[in-house]
Amino acid sequence: MNARGGTRTMVAAVALSLLAACGAGITGTWEDEMGLSRLTFQRGGKVVQSSMLAGVEMEMSYEVDRDTIRLRNPEAAGTALVLTRIDQDTLSGPMGLRFRRTD
Repeated sequence: MNARGGTRTMVAAVALSLLAACGAGITGTWEDEMGLSRLTFQRGGKVVQSSMLAGVEMEMSYEVDRDTIRLRNPEAAGTALVLTRIDQDTLSGPMGLRFRRTD
């Protein structure tokens, strides 16, 4: 293989890696099993948490690291609510709380 072919292969590998990383994100609306709380994940690392019971809505940021999703409240610096992606349609939170995809 010549140098030009090696460079093309390297560029293709980097492009595929970036596409795979983008696909690992999360979007859409998820609701807890009792229907009391909803998470709406948006592109750009924003999530809106809404509570039907309390009538409260809060915008937070989120980060995805493989199957771990960290929700960060701007009013509680240094803390995060950690969710685990169980499968494509299920997130698990603290104390056994589960969210299911609704869209």
